[in-house]
Amino acid sequence: MVRPSACRIALSLVLACTLVLGPVGASPVFAAPPVKRSGDQATITVSSLTRGAKVFLDDQEMGEVPLPGPLEVKPGTYTIRVQKRGFAPFVDTVMAGAGQDSEVEADLVPTGGIVTITSNVTRAQVLLNGKALGRTPFDGDVSPGKHQMQVVAPGYLTDTRQIEVMAGEELAVDITLQLVPDPVVQEDKSLLGRWWFWSAIGVVLVGGVTAGMLAGQTTVVRPDAPDHTLEIP
Repeated sequence: MVRPSACRIALSLVLACTLVLGPVGASPVFAAPPVKRSGDQATITVSSLTRGAKVFLDDQEMGEVPLPGPLEVKPGTYTIRVQKRGFAPFVDTVMAGAGQDSEVEADLVPTGGIVTITSNVTRAQVLLNGKALGRTPFDGDVSPGKHQMQVVAPGYLTDTRQIEVMAGEELAVDITLQLVPDPVVQEDKSLLGRWWFWSAIGVVLVGGVTAGMLAGQTTVVRPDAPDHTLEIP
């Protein structure tokens, strides 16, 4: 005769086995195996802290940082180039092995700033520290630091200002040149500026000259000639 306690123990063991192994005849549950890359494929993961930098794979542009995912390639050797204006380009050679992922971390070093200069006058000359830099509209790389910038155009006042260029950053400057004002003739309100003053001076001078000429003339009085008429009585 089977004791009740023994039956309870047996039922507990059966229930435990059912929870662990599942129903009778069912297959056991295992974790899904990791996905493996195909033997004839490889990937290259390119990362960088410089957002907007362009990524090239053997001179073929693949996108900008951050890339949406790893670059899928065939096993082999590749040249990775990452570049952006204002930074020194990063170049590295990668050997992509079959079924492997090669990681490339591109650290770009800033070398200068990107300066754009616009003006209301087209082709105005731009001077940087006294040296010709270009003409408006200007778009170029400038060394970091503080600079004196001048924008010059015929018929306009020169615009002079200080700019500070930060490495790896963009600086936009818009210049409005002002026309050179017309010369202003100021009225002379002094006595010398009165027309009648100079008219009076002219009359006095003319009178003086005339008097001088008259005073300089010599009057000669000739005596009457003797009458030699002979009268006969």
